[in-house]
Amino acid sequence: MRKVLILILFLIVLLVSCGSKEYTIKFVDYYDKIHLEDVVVKGNEIIQEPKVEASLFKFKFSGWYEDSDFNTKFSFDTPINKDYILYAKWEEKTIDEVMINYIDNLINNTYSYVPSWNKEGFKGRWNYIDGVFLNSIVNLYRQTGNAKYRDFFLRYVNYYLDGNGSFINPEKNTSDYKTGELDSICESRILFDAYEFTGEQKYLNAVAFTYNQLINMPKATGTNNFCHKTSYPDQIWLDGMYMYVPFYARYAFANSNNMEIYNTIKEQYAYIRSAMFDEEKGLYYHGHDTTKSIFWADSETGNSSSFWLRSLGWLLVSMIDTISIIPDGELKTYLCDLFKEGIDGVLKYQDAKSQMFYQLVDQGAKTFTVPAKYLEGLKNTKYQVGGKYIDTEISNYLESSGSSMIAYCLLKGSNLGILNGDYESKGLKVFEGIYNLSFVDGSLENICITAGLGPENNPIRDGSIAYYLAEPVGSDDAKGVGPFIMAYLEYRKAKK
Repeated sequence: MRKVLILILFLIVLLVSCGSKEYTIKFVDYYDKIHLEDVVVKGNEIIQEPKVEASLFKFKFSGWYEDSDFNTKFSFDTPINKDYILYAKWEEKTIDEVMINYIDNLINNTYSYVPSWNKEGFKGRWNYIDGVFLNSIVNLYRQTGNAKYRDFFLRYVNYYLDGNGSFINPEKNTSDYKTGELDSICESRILFDAYEFTGEQKYLNAVAFTYNQLINMPKATGTNNFCHKTSYPDQIWLDGMYMYVPFYARYAFANSNNMEIYNTIKEQYAYIRSAMFDEEKGLYYHGHDTTKSIFWADSETGNSSSFWLRSLGWLLVSMIDTISIIPDGELKTYLCDLFKEGIDGVLKYQDAKSQMFYQLVDQGAKTFTVPAKYLEGLKNTKYQVGGKYIDTEISNYLESSGSSMIAYCLLKGSNLGILNGDYESKGLKVFEGIYNLSFVDGSLENICITAGLGPENNPIRDGSIAYYLAEPVGSDDAKGVGPFIMAYLEYRKAKK
């Protein structure tokens, strides 16, 4: 009996001594996102699990572990009888989780109709930059069925249309469709979707207005191709084919497969192939002047001097989107062959490490001297030194918008059965390359904000290598974000 009393007394003393001793719990986060003070507690106490509000763009917090190898998860029901170092564990989010969160943030943070994704600020205008982004949202709705994407898209479109389908600027109470340019046609492509979702006549009225604007655009001398703008007479740009052809094809499809329009589309692509394609390089030049008189055009070919990635992307996307609209027949067969040739040409210049493509497609990772006049003329303040512009060495860079377009084309072409073999695998790798290299900290980076040719009073836009490298580079512009989302949607299809 005495031994039992002694044992009980010993245990009481032990418990009291343990209860009076203090222990330290230290929290460690190798990502340095969670900052918690050390916790000091008395023995046998239980600590409350700290609330973690920190986040990483591509990772999610998954608990505290007793070892840095994350083998033993700490239970917060454990009475504390020793010091602990607890390690925060992060798990990589799925691409779906990251992309949907990114897209939702872009939508949820859109408080005006000059949104963050429109870096050029076409205030109050029906414009192609919004059109590129909204087209991706339409397709996201079609794939997910989530009504919030449809509602956002319709709300945005309705801001620029009155009840009769006339284009308006609500802030000025004026008509606001910029005539005389192919760019304005681009956004009207989504009016077909708005009509399909709602059945409202006003959208067809807006389609009819856009169609009349298109067919009244002037043609480049000696061709059946529309001029890029009325202010750019006789000029054909690769960009323009994306701006109007998918709309033109949808209009033809919606009007009993209008063969006259289909034949015109074929003729327009055929001219570009004959005049702007470099057989040796396998690439298309950005611009062409049928009169060969504009300052940036070669006096013999009429072509500009460089191969700009996004212009090639615009052209190829216009082809694959048109292929997906039109019925089987001569035009579809012709475009499929032309599309595959164009894809094969670009793939020759793919960067092996990143799987992406360069701003100047055929120039690799070369560095060039960019004269100060280009940087100053384009107001590229990144290269200012002491408030002045100087001649600067600038390297060709892996560009996100054009690379996203190529990823989209590879994956959509494969998903449609137009590209066979390892094209799907290549498309997956291009998208993953962009995702890993350029999609960081909640932003899509390495986007050429804008580029063009001329006009006469803007000699800086001369189509040279120096010019394209001097244009500012930014993030989250819709010309990159839209194609990136479109590539992601085709990526999802391929993965499933």
